[in-house]
Amino acid sequence: MFLDESMCGCGGKVQLNQRMARRVSLFEVHFKQEAMVLIGMGIKKLSAMHGLPEGIIKKHMKGNLFTAPPSKHLYFLFHVPEIDADMHIAIPPCHFDFL
Repeated sequence: MFLDESMCGCGGKVQLNQRMARRVSLFEVHFKQEAMVLIGMGIKKLSAMHGLPEGIIKKHMKGNLFTAPPSKHLYFLFHVPEIDADMHIAIPPCHFDFL
């Protein structure tokens, strides 16, 4: 799914499905209420699916918000080393605005 620059040992870029991703600061985005619901549901779904506490999912999501053009979505792209899995939560463009 993606390579995190901290894992590849080569200072590589983050990719989503072979598309270059660009890190986005939370200070650049205003999430609408629907986005907050989707993020919360995504955390709960990944937690249940993989048998992990929600706190572990949240910990690895921190600072890992990206765009991956040409898609207009935002993505939390993160690696969970506890189970050696890459995960993502997608946020459709209708649920956020760039500041």
